[in-house]
Amino acid sequence: MLRAGRGAVAALRRAAGSRGAGGQGGGQGPGLEPSLLRFLVCPLSKRPLRYDESANELVNEELGIAYPVIDGIPNMIPETARRTQKQAEAVKETSGPTGPQQ
Repeated sequence: MLRAGRGAVAALRRAAGSRGAGGQGGGQGPGLEPSLLRFLVCPLSKRPLRYDESANELVNEELGIAYPVIDGIPNMIPETARRTQKQAEAVKETSGPTGPQQ
């Protein structure tokens, strides 16, 4: 069973209450409650994440991936993470030329 500290529970309650009646929002909805950042880590690397407010994403600079925040809730399923520009460039550099070499 997973147990969260009192601070995490209080932060989650505040975030849930800030969504308003029905919890409905347009588009990506409200951003992440800043106090939650200290409790969140990347599920792959177990490292802290940076919140990008303009993109409404949690970013792992080390791996070059970003997790979306939807209606104030981080979607931290690795399969749904987006590659950042840094990750895309790293893949391009390691793949080498695609055509035959002479």
